[in-house]
Amino acid sequence: MKSKEPTNSKPNFAYINFHTISEVKDNMYKLKKYAIFFDFLFLLKNDFNITVFDHIGKTTSFIHNDVKFEYIKKRFNFKWLFPWEAFLKLKKLNPEIIYVQGLTFPHFIIVMRLFLKPSTKILVHEHADICPKNWKTRIYKWADRYINTYFFTSKELAKPWLESKIISSENKIIECVEGSTHFNYDTSIQKEENSFLWVARLDKNKDPLTILNAFSEYMKFEPKAVLNMIYEKTTLLAEVKNFINIEAMNDNVNLIGALNHDDLEGWFQKSMFYILGSHKEGGSISLIEAMACGCIPIVTDIPASAKMIKYGASGFLFEPGNKNELIEKFRNLKKANLDKIRKEVITTFQQEMSHQAIALKIKNAIG
Repeated sequence: MKSKEPTNSKPNFAYINFHTISEVKDNMYKLKKYAIFFDFLFLLKNDFNITVFDHIGKTTSFIHNDVKFEYIKKRFNFKWLFPWEAFLKLKKLNPEIIYVQGLTFPHFIIVMRLFLKPSTKILVHEHADICPKNWKTRIYKWADRYINTYFFTSKELAKPWLESKIISSENKIIECVEGSTHFNYDTSIQKEENSFLWVARLDKNKDPLTILNAFSEYMKFEPKAVLNMIYEKTTLLAEVKNFINIEAMNDNVNLIGALNHDDLEGWFQKSMFYILGSHKEGGSISLIEAMACGCIPIVTDIPASAKMIKYGASGFLFEPGNKNELIEKFRNLKKANLDKIRKEVITTFQQEMSHQAIALKIKNAIG
């Protein structure tokens, strides 16, 4: 049964994504596949009339859970193919607030502003976007005139944007993760002692070989330690397998490969630790999922991950690529009060990274 049309007594809130996935033609596909980026909206519906403008392989509109979805057909992600139909629909809606996914299309924001009333607030959520250089900075600076608020996982990630004066004021920046999860900590599931979980690509940025190097040393002190590795991208799979064979780690390292997303929750729930070796990261969703399930993070000291675990209060940090520092973190685990850290992990997730937390941050930004 369709939900009733939203009433007009509340401010109009428009969520817009300029990026298209043209092969998608099913109404519910993106809502299910990308729930991490949508579900906070349903927690704002009591305060706003929400309309989602998105681009897929067909044009359609429908109501889901009292939120209206306007899908517009768009075949390509060509930078100069302006979404005129979306702009006209926005003008008709006349929203008080617009929430834009990503900083990839600043020129769209400039043109979109022409279709809005002067009082409309524009909020933009950064998604590991690369800070532009050269002539492109002029376009971003122009768009900045119209943007009221930017959401970054960490203010540290916004530094290049501030230093190049693309973002005119630090006061515009609010720390907020990109998305969240419905995975949860289940107290009825026993955490497996000395169990470590990897959920990431096998590539140079995620750096599985540094993790394996350190873990091979840790096994000398904890021979029953187990590392389960779940991954899709397999760029370094041959190197990973070779290292495991040379170091005789086959009894301690399980190469699981790709799993359906829903199946990950059980792995997070039973794993004691979550480990990630990223050199760069905009805000790992798998880290968020791990913390939701009570895994204690052991992650690299990079801006996004450091902020997400409260600079070491909700987990452990090590320098990217630093095998020796990671070994030291492993060896110190026995000295740590893991139950206390796990409680801090769960509290941090609830207060900073849950859908409720994201919705509250956005609501507070609107004022």
